[in-house]
Amino acid sequence: MKRIAVVGAGIVGICTSYFLQKSGFKVTLIDKEDPGTMTSFGHACTFADYANIPVNSPSLFKEIPSMLFKKNGPLAIDLFYICKNLPWAYKFLKNCRKEKVEDIANSLANFLKHARLSYDSIFEEVDVSQYIKNEENIYLFDSKKSYQEYSYATSLRKENNIEVRELNKKQIHDLEPNLAPVFYAGQLFVGSRHTTNPLAISRKIFESFIRNGGESIRENVKNLSQKENAIDIILSKEKLEFDEIIICAGAWSNYIAKMVGENFPLDTERGYHVLFETDQQLINRPIAWSESGFYLIQIEEGIRAAGTVEIAGLDKPHNYKRTDMIERQARKILPQLGKVKSTWMGRRPTLPDALPIIGKSKKNKNIFYAFGHQHIGWTLAAVTGRAIDSLVKGSQPNFDIAAFNPTRFN
Repeated sequence: MKRIAVVGAGIVGICTSYFLQKSGFKVTLIDKEDPGTMTSFGHACTFADYANIPVNSPSLFKEIPSMLFKKNGPLAIDLFYICKNLPWAYKFLKNCRKEKVEDIANSLANFLKHARLSYDSIFEEVDVSQYIKNEENIYLFDSKKSYQEYSYATSLRKENNIEVRELNKKQIHDLEPNLAPVFYAGQLFVGSRHTTNPLAISRKIFESFIRNGGESIRENVKNLSQKENAIDIILSKEKLEFDEIIICAGAWSNYIAKMVGENFPLDTERGYHVLFETDQQLINRPIAWSESGFYLIQIEEGIRAAGTVEIAGLDKPHNYKRTDMIERQARKILPQLGKVKSTWMGRRPTLPDALPIIGKSKKNKNIFYAFGHQHIGWTLAAVTGRAIDSLVKGSQPNFDIAAFNPTRFN
């Protein structure tokens, strides 16, 4: 029986381990953190099958100056950090050209088409029905200007057969009567769904993996050592041999890749959330606010306002200006919000072309990669696990992953 290590116990690593274990491999999941407790925990809770629009945008060239100073914007850029990472910034901007953005949107849309069925194949055996809600997500625009500017993104969705329903003010009010009338119009993403407890779903899948013979080690990987037909993982007190390893350690994946002589232009989209107390049902579905780029969603713990993108690196501490902004904007949309219970920051792995890396290493035949899903890692976790499972078995998945090839940055 082939021995496989999966490095990284976020939702991508958990789903990958689940599918590999189902295929009969002996799988060990390695991470110093408890499964599903890092970036997979604090996101906007949406299964965003419609999220094929990259952060890269043709309009970004003219918007960058204002982003450096705009307090309420969805994208914040740390000027000093970007100046220290100009090669990454250059690659990112190259992928803001219109033809590149359209290629990226098409590749993501084609992959996203398989996301729901991939999760459902897990949910047939792992009962998480109490944590899944089918009220469809809506996206609100604060002004006619922002609504019109979003038409390009809307066209990229409709060209890929993602069903979007336009909403006027009355229709929005009928769906969500507690919202303040601060919006101009909205869109509803037909067929979308969400979770009220992402950590519970991660744990349920992980528990199924363990119950069916999977193993888990709570440690950091100290080093990797390549052999002719195997690979050693060096931990703090032992060395373990595996036939193959899967690196899906999120924003930390490149640290692991460098241990075997590979290097990817991986950076971090820092995202935030604010959790508000509530003792009543204020909203029925995830509500995105275009002005500031976050979702409001009612979960088991309260109401979470989650999202935004901050480009400031992996190591910079929590930027409380971002969570303060989210709180102000959330109260503008939903004035009934209670006290703030907690705030959080997560680090989403992102590459300059907004596409993940999924595939076999060119340099190391025993290594596969699955990381870089930016802000849709939760949505793409199961289909990524299916793709890796096929590749480890020596076949190609029944959907196209050519755009995610690890060699594309060479």
